[in-house]
Amino acid sequence: MYITVKQSPIYHQMTLEEFLFQTFQGPPVINENMTNTRTYEFESASAHFTKSIDVDALVWTLARFNQSTEELREKERISLYNTFYIPKKSGGLRKINAPNPELMNALRRLKTIFEEDFKALYHTSAFAYVKKRCTVNAVERHQQNNSKWFGKLDLHDFFGSTTLDFVMDMFSMIFPFSEVVKTVNGKTELRKALELAFLDGGLPQGTPISPTITNIMMIPVDFKLSNALRNFDNQRYVYTRYADDFIISSRYEFDVHKVEELVVFTLQNFHAPFSINASKTRYGSSAGRNWNLGLMLNKDNEITVGHKKKRQFQSMLYNYITDKKKGIEWSREDVQTMQGLYSYYRMVEEKPIDAIIKHIDDKMGVDVIRMIKKDLR
Repeated sequence: MYITVKQSPIYHQMTLEEFLFQTFQGPPVINENMTNTRTYEFESASAHFTKSIDVDALVWTLARFNQSTEELREKERISLYNTFYIPKKSGGLRKINAPNPELMNALRRLKTIFEEDFKALYHTSAFAYVKKRCTVNAVERHQQNNSKWFGKLDLHDFFGSTTLDFVMDMFSMIFPFSEVVKTVNGKTELRKALELAFLDGGLPQGTPISPTITNIMMIPVDFKLSNALRNFDNQRYVYTRYADDFIISSRYEFDVHKVEELVVFTLQNFHAPFSINASKTRYGSSAGRNWNLGLMLNKDNEITVGHKKKRQFQSMLYNYITDKKKGIEWSREDVQTMQGLYSYYRMVEEKPIDAIIKHIDDKMGVDVIRMIKKDLR
C-alpha cells in the first residue's frame, strides 16, 4: 500500500536576535518548491486515510464517466486517433497518436477525475508532465547533491509497453485506488475507465491521460528505487525519473552495471512489462560531456544549455535583426521558436543570456526583445 501526500511546508525558525531586534519579517518557507511529495508504504490504509475518502462516491464518478463515453467505446478505437510522426533527437521517427476532439475531451475529463476526485499525485522523484516541474528541476536535484558521476538508463517503448493489466496491478497498491478496487463494482468501473485510454494494447503518446497514468503507476517503483539508492553498495545516490529516463548520480565513481541490475530487479519484482534499452545506457562524469535531459551539469556544478546552443541562439538573433533591417520579415512560427528558446535558455542561465541580449542590443542599436514581442502581437 503506497500513500503519497504533498510535502508539508518547513518554516524558518526565529532566532533570539531576530526576536530581540524585531528583524524577523515573517515565517519564510524553506522548502519553497511545494511540488515535492512524500510517499509512505503501509501494510494497509489506516482509518485516518480511509475516513478521508468516500469510496462509493469515487465509484459512482467512474460509473458516470463510463456511461457518458459508451458511444466512444462502440467505435473502432484507431478511428478516434490522428496518427503522425515527428523526428527524434536520436534519429528516426516517433509515432504520435492524437485523439480526435471528442475522445480528447473524454480523456481530459478522466485526467481531472484522477487529479481532483482521487487526488492522485506522483513520487517526488518524478519530473515529467508535472505542473511546475521541468527538466531543469530534475537536474537541480543532482546539482544539490554536488554529484560528479552520472548513470542514465532508458526504458524501451515505455508508453507502448504499458499494459492495462500492469496499470490495474499498480493502481491496486496506490491509495485511494486501492480502496476502490476492493469492491467488484469499483474494480470493474476503474478498469473500464482506464481501458478508454489504451490503443492497441498500450498507452498512446499524444493524449493528456497517458502521462498521468504512468506517473501514478510508477509510484511504487520510484519509491523502491529512491529508497534503495539512498544507501546502495556503500554509497549514496540521487535518483530522478523523467518519463522513461532514469538518472542516477553520486559524488563518487560507481559501477553503473550494478545500478542497472538494481533497476531491472526492481522492475521484475513488480512484474513490469518494460526492458532497459541497453544501447542508451550512459555513464560519465561532470568533467566530460555530461548531458542529461538536454542540459549539462558541468565541472563547476553549474547547469548550462552548452556553449554551442548559446552561439547558435546568438547567431539566430543577429540574422533576425539583420533581416529586419533589410525589410525581410520572419514567419510568426520562426519568431515564436526564437522566443521559446530565449525563455527556456534564460530560465536555465539568466545572466549569460541577458549578457548576450545586451551585447546584441548595443552592437546592433536595437531592443531585440521588444522587436520579438512586437512581431508576436
